[in-house]
Amino acid sequence: MKRLYIGVLSIFIVMTMCSFLSADDLMYKCIVKNVYVLNDDGSLKNSNMEKEFKGSEFSVSRISGEIVGKVLPTLMANSTKVINKGNESYSFKSVAEFDAVNKPLSNGSEDAVSTASLQLLEIQIFQQGAIKPFVAMSMGGAGIVTGTCECGK
Repeated sequence: MKRLYIGVLSIFIVMTMCSFLSADDLMYKCIVKNVYVLNDDGSLKNSNMEKEFKGSEFSVSRISGEIVGKVLPTLMANSTKVINKGNESYSFKSVAEFDAVNKPLSNGSEDAVSTASLQLLEIQIFQQGAIKPFVAMSMGGAGIVTGTCECGK
C-alpha cells in the first residue's frame, strides 16, 4: 500500500511540474564551435574531427545531465549526473561515466577498470545574455569541445 501511495504521489508531482515547465525549460541546446585534442607537447591543437563536428547541435538535460546529439552523446554511459545545477553565480556542471564492458561495440575481453572514461561538461550559465559558453572534455572521445548553449532555444 505504501509503494502504491508513493508511486501515485510521484506521478502527481511529475505531472504538476510538467504543467508549469515546458520541455525547453528542462534542457540546454548547444552548438559546437571548436574541437581540440592534446598535442604531444601538452598544448592543444584543432582536432581532425573539428570539420565533422563544428556546427553540430546537441541537447543537455538540466535534470539528469544526459546529452543527446552527434557530439558528446551519453546514450552508452554507465551513468550521468548533474554536479551543479548552476545559477547566477555558478556554472551548470555534469559528468558521465563510461566503460566498454557489456556494450554493443565491446569485443568481450574488456574490463571496467582499463576501459573507464569520463566526460565533463560546464555551461557558464552565470554569463550575461541568452547565449552561454560551454566547455566539455571527453576522455577517450571527442577531446575538448567548446561552443555556446541556450536554455530551451
